[in-house]
Amino acid sequence: MKKLIDSDFLVGIFRENVVNLVLFETATVLAHRVNMDAVRLFYEKLPKLNLKIISFDEKLENMSWEMFLKQTKKGCSFVDCANLAVIKAYNLDGILSFDKFYPQNIRSIGE
Repeated sequence: MKKLIDSDFLVGIFRENVVNLVLFETATVLAHRVNMDAVRLFYEKLPKLNLKIISFDEKLENMSWEMFLKQTKKGCSFVDCANLAVIKAYNLDGILSFDKFYPQNIRSIGE
């Protein structure tokens, strides 16, 4: 089973498929909720995790914008929509996330 990892999950646990935007968001969350030392540690350990990093290209960006612009709720995350685009484009089975934004049928935790 192949799953995409969202940043809220990555802050606590590391797994296999990650969009590069999620790494940026993870660093930001660590900076806000912990401190910059945690960001530096995350960056230092990142290569040792052997993650498959999915680069965000123009096709994924266009798909993400399309999904993002369809949202109606205030405070929607562009990165969450980008994750949905990656799940669709790479035919992944779901996402490891605590975020209630993702449909229950693709979210593995936090249900």
